[in-house]
Amino acid sequence: MMFNIKSLTTKLRKGNKKALLTNSFRYGALFLLCGALTYSTHAIFELYVSAQSSHQQVSKLRNKALELSASLSEETALNKTLNDSLEKKTQSLEKLNQRIDDMENILGLSDDNPPQTIKQRVDTAAINSAVKATLFQLIPNGKPTPDAPLTSGFGTRVHPITKQRKNHDGLDFGASKETPIYAPADAVIEKVNSSQHGYGNQLILNHAMGFVSTYSHMSKFNVKAGQFVNKGELIGWTGNSGLSTGPHLHYEIHFLGKPLNPRPFVDWDIKNFDTIFKKEPNVQWASLLNTVGSMVEMQVQLASQNHEATFQTVNQAKSNPKQANTP
Repeated sequence: MMFNIKSLTTKLRKGNKKALLTNSFRYGALFLLCGALTYSTHAIFELYVSAQSSHQQVSKLRNKALELSASLSEETALNKTLNDSLEKKTQSLEKLNQRIDDMENILGLSDDNPPQTIKQRVDTAAINSAVKATLFQLIPNGKPTPDAPLTSGFGTRVHPITKQRKNHDGLDFGASKETPIYAPADAVIEKVNSSQHGYGNQLILNHAMGFVSTYSHMSKFNVKAGQFVNKGELIGWTGNSGLSTGPHLHYEIHFLGKPLNPRPFVDWDIKNFDTIFKKEPNVQWASLLNTVGSMVEMQVQLASQNHEATFQTVNQAKSNPKQANTP
């Protein structure tokens, strides 16, 4: 068989082309696979980066939510505290209003007055209260012997010793000997008289506004003439001196030298403040109240001015501590 070089060459060429195509196809497929892998890897990396970023954002949002929740809780607690404080202040204001209403009712203030602020109402109540307190301090009121019973009233009666009908210008309080006697109002001791006749040992107290009180048949004195005494101060003790059938206190009240029935003054207190004006017509109460009211109002104004001046001085000292300490 004859060897044909040309034929062999042709076969080799055909074989090389086939191998070349096969290799080319393989390399192309490999290239495409590498490209796909590269794209997939890049896409996966991008997804990973995006996931990490989203996770960080979620964490930030979660932290922000926690902060907002904590802030909301603090604000809620603060609001609750403020609401509680507001409620307490409201209750205090209502109690203050109620107390002022009660005070106005006790003091007998008219409900027909125009509306006033709390400060005005307090000032008005303070003035009226001070007027009443001043009256009770200056004008005799209450029993001079608190626990002693009343045994004889004011008016015409038959004297238990002389048996003659005559005026009894005071009240008799049945009290055992050495029972304490107290001043029913502020006064100056006008007279201290020791005697075994008539009224016996007697004290005369000169009060304000024209009022005088007397205490008779005493056993001994605790004051001297010219001495000033305050309401409730011990002035002496009951006895049986003078024209008397037994230990007792004879108590009189005079106004401008005229004897008054002491009974309304003995019964006079804050609860029945207005009754004395009706029971004792011999005193010009309206004029007296206006005078005392003017005095008290001036005192309240002076006290208010002094309070404001003191408050301003304290504030200035606080705002300028160095200046306050400078000699």
